[in-house]
Amino acid sequence: MDPYSPLPGPAPQSPPPTRARGVGGGVIAAIAGGAAALFLVLLVPVSFAAVHLGQQFAVVVDGQADGSAAAASELVDRLQSGETRYTFPAALENYGDGRYSGLCPAEYAEGCWQSAVFTESDCATVSVVLWFSNDPEGYEPEQTATIELHDVVPYEAAPVVFGNDGFEYGWVADVLCPVAES
Repeated sequence: MDPYSPLPGPAPQSPPPTRARGVGGGVIAAIAGGAAALFLVLLVPVSFAAVHLGQQFAVVVDGQADGSAAAASELVDRLQSGETRYTFPAALENYGDGRYSGLCPAEYAEGCWQSAVFTESDCATVSVVLWFSNDPEGYEPEQTATIELHDVVPYEAAPVVFGNDGFEYGWVADVLCPVAES
């Protein structure tokens, strides 16, 4: 998966996070070098597009951050509740640092997307709607799935780790609290 390409998602949906994968250092160095050059050439238009189209840039070198605040901010993409516009108000963080790698089932050879939702209210069972696509410019999913999170506490990270080897892009499309909506 190319973490530097435009990521799909209906506006104003959240961007799909990058998938955690094991990659050799030479490959990562080549990707990082190419990404840095591309980033410098496209800094202004890409920055605008990232805000308005939900594009994400994250570089992970051997799955580790260098410990600096700048490196940490590159590995976490946060959308506030007003930006996600989920049915049940919640913020979303997408991670490129592998913090939830241990939660990714081995069945996903391509790895998992790692995110967390931060609800604004209690909800005994939160439904997280996931969308998947192979179209980097698509805004409609080719497949959907729903996972449930239990005993979610407001403003605390509720990990959302998911995979689908059949698709290059996956993202959290909506967050619901069915009991609260009734």
